[in-house]
Amino acid sequence: MAIDHIGVRWFPDWILLRVIGRSAFPIFAFFIAEGCRYSKHKVKRFFTIFGMGAAFFLCYYLYTGEEYANIFLTFSVSILLIHLLQLCKRVALGCSNPLPIAGAFLLFALALLGAYLLFSIVTFEYRFCGMLTPVLVSLFDFRGMEASPKLRALDNHPTRLFCLTVGLLAIAFDEIYIQIQIWSLAALLPLALYNGQVGRHKMKYAFYLFYPLHLLIIEGGYILYLLLTK
Repeated sequence: MAIDHIGVRWFPDWILLRVIGRSAFPIFAFFIAEGCRYSKHKVKRFFTIFGMGAAFFLCYYLYTGEEYANIFLTFSVSILLIHLLQLCKRVALGCSNPLPIAGAFLLFALALLGAYLLFSIVTFEYRFCGMLTPVLVSLFDFRGMEASPKLRALDNHPTRLFCLTVGLLAIAFDEIYIQIQIWSLAALLPLALYNGQVGRHKMKYAFYLFYPLHLLIIEGGYILYLLLTK
């Protein structure tokens, strides 16, 4: 991500930096879904990500005068849809009456339509397909549900990587990203090594801080460069 942003601001003609940076989104998208799967503080996690996104949105607007919903806001919508999808699956798997089941999935369909309309009006980073990618990764998450053995057999790492690939390809063939986003598939290689375990080093908040700090350094350095070279 940092390499990608350095390329955007400092070396826009160095396409290799943008290619390397394509690996960031798939990793973030995958672990947004994993966080929804395992987090014990789901509400706190959502408001942390949404709060950061809102703060960055405000800073960007004050700095440029443009309304641009950053990746944190994109993933905030993803998180809401993932939890709604989980609720719908619990209703479907725990109820024999077709009426509540139909109602639950109608609610999800309406929420998905609402998200699509929102993304059509407001410019979100990675657009609608980017928001939908973590939702696809969570599609076969049946953790804590009374699912059949056949459904549980789909709840595995290869299936999640396949769903991630579908989302990445949808983004790659978007007319805005078609020239470079196909390189995001390279992130499937390190993700294939993921063992489902929490890392030994507790660095969650360090990563939260890294995002604004690296942007501050890159943008601040660029502004200083412009001032010194005028």
